[in-house]
Amino acid sequence: METTIKLLLADDHLIIRDGIKLMLKKNSEFDIVAEASTGKEVIEYLANHPNTVDVVLMDINMPEMNGIEATQFITEHFKGINILALTMHIEEAYITSMLKAGALGYILKESGTNELISAIKSVASGQKYYSNDVSVTMINALMNDKKPESSVLSNRETEILGHIAMGSTNKEVGKMLFISGRTVETHRRNILGKLDLRNTAELIRYAIENKLIAC
Repeated sequence: METTIKLLLADDHLIIRDGIKLMLKKNSEFDIVAEASTGKEVIEYLANHPNTVDVVLMDINMPEMNGIEATQFITEHFKGINILALTMHIEEAYITSMLKAGALGYILKESGTNELISAIKSVASGQKYYSNDVSVTMINALMNDKKPESSVLSNRETEILGHIAMGSTNKEVGKMLFISGRTVETHRRNILGKLDLRNTAELIRYAIENKLIAC
């Protein structure tokens, strides 16, 4: 018997919550156990109903307590609950703030049903998920503003390094960049060689230390 993923919808617009419920209602893998229109309501529900939520679908702009503040509080006080940001904001500042607060995923409200389902499943299992537009925003910021002047990497290698450091697999990177997973692996080996690093963990540390990704 499959385990049902229990969801809490947090958005101050009822029409958005109704739309999400409509998108998911035919999928027996999900159970929407609660809704909230403010960050404060999310916290209150979790405090009064422990162990009833697996994933919070979190908007950012909400009254009383916004999604960034609520995400940080949940991350610090409610272990085992993962956050998927579901928002209209594609700006780097919002993305970075949500990821720093502890969100595992970030997708846009314009996403289709299939992407929403994939994102929820990934986040529920503890994996990161970023929609393609979000990844592009972060990679553009990486390439335009944060690339070290002394970098020996090509633009393509820097782009791939950013994706890998944000948790994407070779296959996922290849899909986003329209190249094969094998080609991504070749680039990964070249990056390791150029930077004199040994493994993916050291790649991630390098990216963080050089401010290539938000930590």
